[in-house]
Amino acid sequence: CRDCKKNYRETTGTPLYRIQIKEKWQSYLDLMERGFPIKKIAHELDISIQTSFDWRHKILSSLEQFIPKELTSTVECDEMEFSLSNKGDRNLKRKARKRASDFIRNRDDKETSTVQVITVVERETAKKFFKVVETKRLTKEQIEIALDGKLAKGTTLVTDKHYSYKSYTKDHKDINHKRLLAKDHVKSILRQSSATIHLQNENNIHSQVRDFIRPFKGVSSKYLQNYLNWYAYQNQINSHKETLKNWFIALLLSSEAYDIFLQFKDNTMLIRT
Repeated sequence: CRDCKKNYRETTGTPLYRIQIKEKWQSYLDLMERGFPIKKIAHELDISIQTSFDWRHKILSSLEQFIPKELTSTVECDEMEFSLSNKGDRNLKRKARKRASDFIRNRDDKETSTVQVITVVERETAKKFFKVVETKRLTKEQIEIALDGKLAKGTTLVTDKHYSYKSYTKDHKDINHKRLLAKDHVKSILRQSSATIHLQNENNIHSQVRDFIRPFKGVSSKYLQNYLNWYAYQNQINSHKETLKNWFIALLLSSEAYDIFLQFKDNTMLIRT
């Protein structure tokens, strides 16, 4: 570029930038799509565990482009809870857990031991949006940050009776808010009225997300957002026959993925030193 005096190539900014062994990427994507863990992929392709880890998160960094910019019509919103995981951290401030069942929810009032995932889905198009928040219980301010600019004017927002959602919509008069409890939904079906005020899509998504995360045998909370973006994108292209082709198109179209990965990398540690 004559203006900025920098050199560019066709992979600049994409996850393929500065990759030395590109001939293994198709095999890597295939194994990744089949749910192989990082160490097993490293063994199968004869690459280091660190390389396998970096490749995965370079790929997942490219999925930021598929996060919906705006949701309209009827939108369901709910949160799901995960235990706060410090998997891979060599400097734990607490006693390490031997098994997942050792987790005790928010035992100490001063220490947060859970993360909340705000889950939003547009009914008509099934577009999905996830936001990870490290907190015991969602606040209005956290919902405000997560949903900032995501809901179009006139959108109907369906939630449970969590007070923070009510506080959020009080400040957004252009959003039509519908609230319910599970027992209210059962009663409405029996009465055959207001049956459209439900969170069935949310409940299905929560179940699918947990099934998606389970084979990885624990995902560190700081990487959870990347895996949720992976679930949303994979769910989006499941109807396509050429899924690998769609993955490559996504990688090549993402001109900011490498910068996103570098920002992510600053907040992680090496798998091997």
